[in-house]
Amino acid sequence: MMSTTSALVEALSNIVGSRFVSDDINVRLAYSRDASPEPPRICDVVVRPGSTEEVAEIVKVANRFKTPIIIRGGGANLVGLPPGSGGITIDMTRMCNIVEIDETSMTVTAQTGINWSMLTYELKKKGYRTPFYGPFSGGAATLGGGISNASAGLGSAKYGTVADILVGLEVVLPTGDVIRTGSGANPFARKFARWGFGPDMTGLFVGDQGIFGVKTEATLKIMPWPDCWTFGSYTFQDLEKCCRAIYEVQLKHIPVNIILLEPDFNRLFGKAGFRGLADVPFSVHLHIEGYSKDEVDKLKAEADEIMKKHGGNEVPPDFPSWNFTRPWEWPPRTGPLGQAWITACYKVPILDYPAHRDMWYRVLDKYKDVMKEKKIDFYVASLVVENALDPMNVLYWFDEDEEAREWVRKIWRDLIINEIRNGAIHYWLGKVIGERVAQTYTGTYFDFLRTIKRALDPNGIINPGLLLL
Repeated sequence: MMSTTSALVEALSNIVGSRFVSDDINVRLAYSRDASPEPPRICDVVVRPGSTEEVAEIVKVANRFKTPIIIRGGGANLVGLPPGSGGITIDMTRMCNIVEIDETSMTVTAQTGINWSMLTYELKKKGYRTPFYGPFSGGAATLGGGISNASAGLGSAKYGTVADILVGLEVVLPTGDVIRTGSGANPFARKFARWGFGPDMTGLFVGDQGIFGVKTEATLKIMPWPDCWTFGSYTFQDLEKCCRAIYEVQLKHIPVNIILLEPDFNRLFGKAGFRGLADVPFSVHLHIEGYSKDEVDKLKAEADEIMKKHGGNEVPPDFPSWNFTRPWEWPPRTGPLGQAWITACYKVPILDYPAHRDMWYRVLDKYKDVMKEKKIDFYVASLVVENALDPMNVLYWFDEDEEAREWVRKIWRDLIINEIRNGAIHYWLGKVIGERVAQTYTGTYFDFLRTIKRALDPNGIINPGLLLL
């Protein structure tokens, strides 16, 4: 008699071909981890579909076998895979093609397994870019992963998050049915508008952590690639004044990117030869773009005036110009000495940032002895996302020290809980942060979320356990 796993492999092979299905233990182990320090989650079988139709058939098979599905993009997730074990891992990265660049509608439609760097590269060939152009992990992170996490990052100061450039989606629902949202729901219309008939169905799948379905295609706004750009770097001695300067620059939406570096990152870049950063507490870095030199020069002069008014000292813009040429290489995926790292991205109003910073160090003070003993470091950099600062408060440790890893997991969770209690809005959730956020959003809000999940996914097979659903 054929085992359940063998029957599952056979059923999936009939859909995508045996080349794209594996139950080999080495393959399954390779897919068992994300980029977090969380324990592995080993599936029964890995499948790599190449089309929406194949994804739909895979989901129907999962329902027939009553087996869970874990959706995987580029593996850049930092917050833990869904709880449990077994089931099917769907690797979306074969679905990495641009479907259409519609210059009339100023949109691009792409399969969701494409990573952000490749999407940007392909659009640039045609002279275009998406306004928000991906998280800092965009060399690996996929379009689908970015949408599932409502990602912020490159372009977020001026253009917002992926949610702000998203026009519509194609999604395989947990039953295997396929839905198109936005104007794409009308078979006679171009994919050019997000709102139309009924509520914003696209928004239902933004930031959902993949629990409501498998995103297979996305349509995004595009813009002409800017002709001109410039950079500005400024150092500050006082954090309150620094945040006030960032706030005023952002009120006018002058830069496309704003990054705030704290002392440890400043020292690190200073040692690497970035001028003016070695011995300063805080530094702010601006990337300004436009379509003429006069436009860019005017914006830069306006930013200079605001920064200097609040005590900013201009230094050579080595960091933002370097980051511009390597947008998906920073922050690096290892620490300065090759350490592992973890962070928790969230949003907080710009002027509330100093209070959040104080909270981190109150939490870390409880662990100062063990952090020193286990060589656990804490670095902070933040980016501006619309009206908020998005801190990347990074813990570094040497991963061969298992005790250090467990201490990092404990410290990380303590920071997350205190961030939530101090009004932080996390968007990069996964298992670890999602569980803690879900415990906060109790009552009617969580009941409504659970009702939607049960209606869409009656067998509870898609990314089960995320957000405690």
